[in-house]
Amino acid sequence: MPSRVLRVTGEQLKEFFSQDMETMKLRALIAEHILLQFRSRYLDLHCTSPRERYDLLLQRCPGIVEHLNLQDIASFLCVTPNYLSTIRKDITFEAKK
Repeated sequence: MPSRVLRVTGEQLKEFFSQDMETMKLRALIAEHILLQFRSRYLDLHCTSPRERYDLLLQRCPGIVEHLNLQDIASFLCVTPNYLSTIRKDITFEAKK
């Protein structure tokens, strides 16, 4: 995927976010979004099975399996690559029924 990454220092971020009220609101929105992502990730890891986490990942990020290798996805789901292969195989066989 084409991307562009900007590298900024903490001081540059502070300066940017303290420019005016609008950037301060943006800072609060970003912080809130990150907090919600952490909460969602925590709940997913502690309240769902690996298969459910895989299903949620595919719902949230359709097509992600074309962009990441199996090891990276397994690591994100906190399972071994072999276990993720088993999950994917089970899904394939369920679809054929």
